[in-house]
Amino acid sequence: MKKTIAAVVMAAASMSAAATELPRTQLKVVGGGSHNYTFGAVEKPFWEKTLSEASGGRVTADLAGLSESGLKGPEVVRLMRAGALDVGMGVFAYVSGDDAMFEGVDLPGMAPDIDSARKVAQAYRPVLDQRMRERHGIKMLATVSYTAQVFFCREPVKELADLKGRKIRTRGRNMADYVSALGGNPLTLPFAEVVAALQTGVIDCAVTGIGSGNAAKWYEVANNLYNLPIDWSVGFYGIGLKRWQKLDPSVQALLEEQALLLEDRLWTETKRENDFALACNTGEGECQIHGKANMQAAAPTAKEQETLRGITQNIAKQWGKRCGADCVQQWNETAGKAAGMSIH
Repeated sequence: MKKTIAAVVMAAASMSAAATELPRTQLKVVGGGSHNYTFGAVEKPFWEKTLSEASGGRVTADLAGLSESGLKGPEVVRLMRAGALDVGMGVFAYVSGDDAMFEGVDLPGMAPDIDSARKVAQAYRPVLDQRMRERHGIKMLATVSYTAQVFFCREPVKELADLKGRKIRTRGRNMADYVSALGGNPLTLPFAEVVAALQTGVIDCAVTGIGSGNAAKWYEVANNLYNLPIDWSVGFYGIGLKRWQKLDPSVQALLEEQALLLEDRLWTETKRENDFALACNTGEGECQIHGKANMQAAAPTAKEQETLRGITQNIAKQWGKRCGADCVQQWNETAGKAAGMSIH
């Protein structure tokens, strides 16, 4: 018993000494949207508690949600690169205007479920790591995901053909191309403006996470859900390379270690959120995390899935032409292999 207590005391002393060796470091962090479930369930406790505890209070963070920061998605990478922001979270589709290679992590229709999306992200990560570092001055810390990006519509959608001619809010070029291939008319609109646009008929449908749409109560203005996961809004946490290089090696090691924990918690909680989201939106089945709604839901048939596979392949080919031969080769060897797809 005495030996056990002594071992615990020695371990605690060792941890305390290691923490004391860390230089005091304060990080300015912009996370995801604060309306999202994972912001409150994972991001906030990680940056405000977990990181501090792991460092003995030596490494702390000042966290703001994306909307509270006053920033828009595409600005995050540029601000980190310039040193105006230490750590930031972004969605690859929002920053892909700066680099088409980013789109390859989350091509429309590529991942039918979140486990597949995570597998693809893990396979493609070395490509993203190198690109972010060499071309954009960013050190990637973690990959992240949101729930399945599906359709919230004013009028019923019972089959794919019902989307034809509808004005549909999308985000990112590939998603817009995908919606166009379905016969819809894609429109770009900030998340905060969607409810008013649906209310007034400016748009007929809007695509967002099946969980995010519930959290924002889109069901109050769009009571029809078409459960076709276009993609998973895969994103990242990163730190400006200039800031990273100024950090003490011990702090760098701590951040890399803790970022793995953050990544796993984000994917795990997003999967849990996704599992309950359909039940919450329809009011049928077990609902956790979000509020119960009474949406009418439909999904593509097996025959329609064949049509969608063809669209997915065509969108991937279009992206490949924009990204270039070297990009396609890297994609085929990593993300494509994980997804069971190949671009020729």
